[in-house]
Amino acid sequence: MSYVFWAVVAMVCYSFAFLFMKLALRGLPTFTVMPIAILTLAAGATAVAFLVGEWSVPSLTGRPVQFALAAGLCLAGAVVGYFRALSTGPVSVVVPIFGMFLVGGALLGIVFLGEGLTAKKALGIAFGAVAVVLIAS
Repeated sequence: MSYVFWAVVAMVCYSFAFLFMKLALRGLPTFTVMPIAILTLAAGATAVAFLVGEWSVPSLTGRPVQFALAAGLCLAGAVVGYFRALSTGPVSVVVPIFGMFLVGGALLGIVFLGEGLTAKKALGIAFGAVAVVLIAS
């Protein structure tokens, strides 16, 4: 399946995830909701990996595994920060601020991965940042 399909799946699922997390956090502490959500994520991702035939056992010493571990640490920081912010702040402010990862990720791709920067892409990144500021304020 194409990356566009998976991007749309991610967008729809993230949209509902914010809603369900906020509802869960109304009745449970942050550090109770977080492991439940993360265990569900791990089980679901593993099931999808098996279904699409992309499950493998990598060598634990290779650079890709090191990058995967670094990504996991970053995801842990993102999830902890997001859950804590969501447990105390309004969804309408927390989600757009969290959404700035789109701008950050695009910039990191340009700077570190050598992805091209066109005028259209630069304008989109700028509009994305402005949109988040307008929504969150």
